[in-house]
Amino acid sequence: MTTPAPETGALTPSEDCNVSRLSDVTPPAEYGGLRTGAHYASLVLSSMLGTLIRLGLNAIGDYDGSVIFPLAWAQGVGCGIMGLGAARRAEIAWIYPPITTFVTTGIAGSTTTFSSWMIEGFEAFADTPTGPFQKTVNGVAYSLATFAISYAGVVLGEHVSAFLPALPRPRLPRHRRLSPAPLADAFMFFLAVASYAGALAMYFAAPRSWRERTVFALLLSPPGAMIRYALSKLNVRARFVGRFPIGTFIANIAATLVIGGAYAAGHRPAIVVACDAVNALQFGFCGCLSTVSTFVVEARILRRRWAWVYVLSSVVVGHLMVLATAGAVRWSLGYTGVCTGSDSVAG
Repeated sequence: MTTPAPETGALTPSEDCNVSRLSDVTPPAEYGGLRTGAHYASLVLSSMLGTLIRLGLNAIGDYDGSVIFPLAWAQGVGCGIMGLGAARRAEIAWIYPPITTFVTTGIAGSTTTFSSWMIEGFEAFADTPTGPFQKTVNGVAYSLATFAISYAGVVLGEHVSAFLPALPRPRLPRHRRLSPAPLADAFMFFLAVASYAGALAMYFAAPRSWRERTVFALLLSPPGAMIRYALSKLNVRARFVGRFPIGTFIANIAATLVIGGAYAAGHRPAIVVACDAVNALQFGFCGCLSTVSTFVVEARILRRRWAWVYVLSSVVVGHLMVLATAGAVRWSLGYTGVCTGSDSVAG
């Protein structure tokens, strides 16, 4: 199968038996610096929204007696959004193509996070107060549960899409096959600048009790999402299509390597500013650089053999990255505390 990866921005023609012209079923073509920039600009606000959703769901799901780990909610909801957005990709593209990037790459991709999955999987292996066998069972169960919940979320999103009415499709003149939305592109740039400026203002004006733990992470979210979107362009190279989404793999593993180092740094003595930066790096930058929603969608469309290779190599290499960073510090220098944002680690 040669279906492009979901984050590349490639558009799938809608199937309409009542229309005979190919130009009537194919979304308008896109090119030019303004439109390319609009796709990247759409990731500023959407990545912040995805991070807010993830942090909010983590907070809601983190309570004594919970039957499932808090991150499961973010992974499931984000994958549900991805399933819905991917199912309506061609319809949304007819209205305004960067909206597909806003919904799938931005909100869905930033709500889910591969790097935090690897860190929490490491904790499940390392922190279980039992023997080696129980530690292994706990860690494997965590990863299986994460993938199962994420997979179910994508399927649920697709089913929800099937019950929703079709979106209206604007008609373009036959002599003009370009998407006529320069004003919308300009507005997307304005929205990006306004969103980031607003988050920056909140960092200095918001109450100290939560601004460093939340707003600092928001400021580092857009760079992570933009790098992931840029790397996704590698997925459609001929040698990788239908085999191995190398761009998503690089983004997930790089984010896992960075979060492993940040996690280790957060468990060593540090000043308040350093703790805030470590916290923002983990939940903002790494949370948006990595993604589970795209990872699951790609695994579903790959050939079976390549799907197994892709999933297993991603999870195994991801855990190795955490072992090489967080594990190395844990078993050599030891942990002395934990950074949660705006709190220094006691030495």
